[in-house]
Amino acid sequence: MDNIRLLDCTLRDGGHVNNSIFGFDVIKSIIEDLVNARMDIIEVGFLCDEPTSKDVSKFSSITELKQYLPDNMGISKLAVMADNVSVSELEPYDGTVEYIRLSFRKNEFAWAEKSARILKDKGYKVFINPIHGSSITDKEYLQIIDRVNRIEPYGFSIVDTFGAMRKKDLGRLYFLVENNLNKEISIGIHLHENLGIAYTLAQYILEIAIPTRNIVIDGSLYGMGKVPGNLCIEQMLDHMNDQYGMNYYTEPVYDAIDEFIVPIKERVTWGYSIQYALSGQCAVHRTYAEYLGNKHRLRTKDIRRLLNMIDEEHKEVFDNIYIEELYSEYINVEYDDQNDISQIKEVLKQYSAVLILAPGASINQFKIDKIARNEVCIISVNFIDIRFDADFYFFTNAKRLAYVHNIDSTKLIVTSNLKDDSKKAHYVLSRNELSYNSDIYCDDSVIMLLSLLKRIGMHSIYVAGFDGYREGKNNFYIEQFERKLSEDEKDKNVRGRVLKELSGDFDITFLTPSLYESFCNNSTGHMTDLV
Repeated sequence: MDNIRLLDCTLRDGGHVNNSIFGFDVIKSIIEDLVNARMDIIEVGFLCDEPTSKDVSKFSSITELKQYLPDNMGISKLAVMADNVSVSELEPYDGTVEYIRLSFRKNEFAWAEKSARILKDKGYKVFINPIHGSSITDKEYLQIIDRVNRIEPYGFSIVDTFGAMRKKDLGRLYFLVENNLNKEISIGIHLHENLGIAYTLAQYILEIAIPTRNIVIDGSLYGMGKVPGNLCIEQMLDHMNDQYGMNYYTEPVYDAIDEFIVPIKERVTWGYSIQYALSGQCAVHRTYAEYLGNKHRLRTKDIRRLLNMIDEEHKEVFDNIYIEELYSEYINVEYDDQNDISQIKEVLKQYSAVLILAPGASINQFKIDKIARNEVCIISVNFIDIRFDADFYFFTNAKRLAYVHNIDSTKLIVTSNLKDDSKKAHYVLSRNELSYNSDIYCDDSVIMLLSLLKRIGMHSIYVAGFDGYREGKNNFYIEQFERKLSEDEKDKNVRGRVLKELSGDFDITFLTPSLYESFCNNSTGHMTDLV
């Protein structure tokens, strides 16, 4: 397999995990270990416009990176990547860095063409690496290849930025490139681990590659790279040795992983995860999956539905405003709830007060046995516990509703975003109506329930388990609910503003300690129980 070479991009692509701050000695040691492993090409980092710290694998000049190199580079060649930076002042090729890879979006091709010609004149071997390969149509690929043929670079790469390619996709693109790219130009393959099949795809390329074409396959130590990561280079070294009789040394690579990469992974994890698998399946920017994953009220199937709704114009570049609007449209299902409101109001007429039970940790210390049950309506929010015989169960969260089994449907109230997934619900309320108070948006479940009670005209309210976020503490009454909260969920100010406005219509008594007590105008303060 003399036509197949492996490129390690740990110090470049892995730098997305730690802002490229590996440390001077670690950068030197990783390069030395890769040289000792007989790695074909080592990509040592990014080119940048300005000098950086010596602890960072980014370099403004070739002279700057020489301090990291061993005296003997063995068979290994060096590469760096340039991403929309100026290369006009870069030193001419002096035998140090063999390859410069140009990374760009399809609408930045003019920069790549100009930079490639400058670098070729300086004596470098240039790779053209258009990113977001899965979002480029075959017609666009052919147009790109035609321009690449005119540039005559050393290599052209298929880059699966979204990790969206399966064997049929990669095979189609490979043969499209193979049959249209000038024969002397190498083909690069850069795979991401969204679907958990990078190693399978790399082996597939080895099986279908034309022997007369030079192929360069990227990978990184332990798959280190922007989550979910890259093809594991150590797997490829072993596979090439075992299947094709190559002579890579794996022990130096394992040493580098043990000493330098594992400690990083203990702090920042990468690898296959469902969120990024969904972004791969839907061929969209990975940050959309991250963003929706932080909406902890969404189930996996909801995230997938939303990712599939992203239009072609927005798939390639993450747009925070666009995805938030899409999320709001999805979650705020229009629903005429007047009849449901009337029915709930009729039931609540017989009660003088409402007790709201929220799933905060303090609910475990709350005693409910002395409550005057004939006068107080108990509404449990997003949880059901046999200790509390609630009159109603109010759910806004699909994940929490998934815990519910064998419930009396006449007690179940859900917001409209759950109406298709909860056929058992007796009452459905417009989520949109409950989420806005004087144009302030707040989708906290307790706040939404208070909005409902305001519409119904209840005045005496008791609250237990509405604790608020406490750093370093258990924030939910059972371990299954514990999770990493988003910054929005930790921030009590928006909830506090809405609560302050709503509380003007209520007499609110907090029965357990709460960070929100101070926001209530008519709060009678903390009580231990209700008689």
